[in-house]
Amino acid sequence: MSPTVDILLPTCNRLASFIMTLSGVAAQDLADLRVVVSDQSEHPVHDEPVVQTLGRIVEARGGTIEWHRRPQIHGIAEQRAYLLHRARADWILYLDDDVFMEPWVVGKLLETIRREECAFVGAFPAGLTFRDDVRPEQQRIEYLDGPVEPEAVDPGSPQWERWKLHLAANLWHVGRDLPAGEHRTYRVAWVASCILYDRQKVMEVGGFSFWERLPRYHSGEEVLLQNLLMRRWGGCAIVPSGTYYAQLPSTVLNEEGGVDGHALDLLPEMLARYGLQTEGQGEPQRA
Repeated sequence: MSPTVDILLPTCNRLASFIMTLSGVAAQDLADLRVVVSDQSEHPVHDEPVVQTLGRIVEARGGTIEWHRRPQIHGIAEQRAYLLHRARADWILYLDDDVFMEPWVVGKLLETIRREECAFVGAFPAGLTFRDDVRPEQQRIEYLDGPVEPEAVDPGSPQWERWKLHLAANLWHVGRDLPAGEHRTYRVAWVASCILYDRQKVMEVGGFSFWERLPRYHSGEEVLLQNLLMRRWGGCAIVPSGTYYAQLPSTVLNEEGGVDGHALDLLPEMLARYGLQTEGQGEPQRA
């Protein structure tokens, strides 16, 4: 029998934050999880006794965990494609190796995506070094008072500016204004680091098969995927998110500290390939 959720966890040279991330996974209220780790670290994380202990906790609580040791060759989009091809649950959680989840997070994401029947629901993490940095001008949030609907969010559009909510600890500050125990969904341009997807919908727009078109050092792979998914089925995120960043340097950058390409450059081609619409061409229809 397939697990309820597959947690797809790529990691690379971040042992300390990986342990933090796996600790949050091991403590989830929803224990019917299959964790798939794709490790590109110089020293395999599975060799660490603490990591092995956390894996045993996942298994003792009713989940499973499997380890894949891989070379660093093609970049993060290929890592995500590799993990996707090993998934078998209806719901897949892409979780970065520097994110801690409170125990209710996976259950709340699952409840939300089942209710909304959309393509993805995110839980964007806060960087709590900014917990005293209140930025009202960046905390505009578009709550969803009805169901999640398909939406075309084109780069450069007013809707694209939603990304500013995910800077610093903006979302954490917004969540603190909600009544205790209340959760809301809101509109996004995209959401990173902790996202629950409907696997079938992801496969219908090709997943991360575009990785071969990208240079070794790239970014934006989930931005592109989510843009495609939103146009057909919609997507959203939850607040409070219950997730927190380790705030470590990125491991996907080149030696100059940048990238050599962005996946969003492929957007026009991908829209044409999958027959998706851009803003002004009419409303996308839920399949």
